Amino acid sequence: MNISIRPLVENDLASLRDLLRATGVFEAHERRVAEELLDAALAGDPDYTVYVAERKAADDGEPATSAIMGYVCYGLNPVTDALFDLYWIAVDPSMQGLGAGRALLLHAEACVRRAGGRGLVIDTSSRAEYQPAHQLYVRCGYQRVAEVPDYYQPGDSLLMYMKVF
Repeated sequence: MNISIRPLVENDLASLRDLLRATGVFEAHERRVAEELLDAALAGDPDYTVYVAERKAADDGEPATSAIMGYVCYGLNPVTDALFDLYWIAVDPSMQGLGAGRALLLHAEACVRRAGGRGLVIDTSSRAEYQPAHQLYVRCGYQRVAEVPDYYQPGDSLLMYMKVF
């Protein structure tokens, strides 16, 4: 599997909106926020950086085709000296388990390092649907550093993961 990571472009929006719905994890109000950040990044807002993972495939002499696998959105937390927040990471359910999530997270980390960042923070839900993401974070060296009970709604805590470089 050949995964390439590239900056977001306008033509990605429809596919990424479909991907956000297809995950079955994000609620409507969460998808709206994710879409607002995609729009802001495309408009040049320096607070949000978005990269897209594509699967590149060639079929026996046929031209290479690509399919969007997922995306990551991150940005500098302006009230810190050099910590970045991971705002969104999502992978198409039909392509999960192929390495796109890990590749996107590692790419974001590399970009943060190049920008002089000293770490990455991930705020996420404690809902069961998020368990695969929690496992990814731990496998990539993140530590769960906080839990705020009933943050999003009763029974849905805020979990904070962090990796300092």
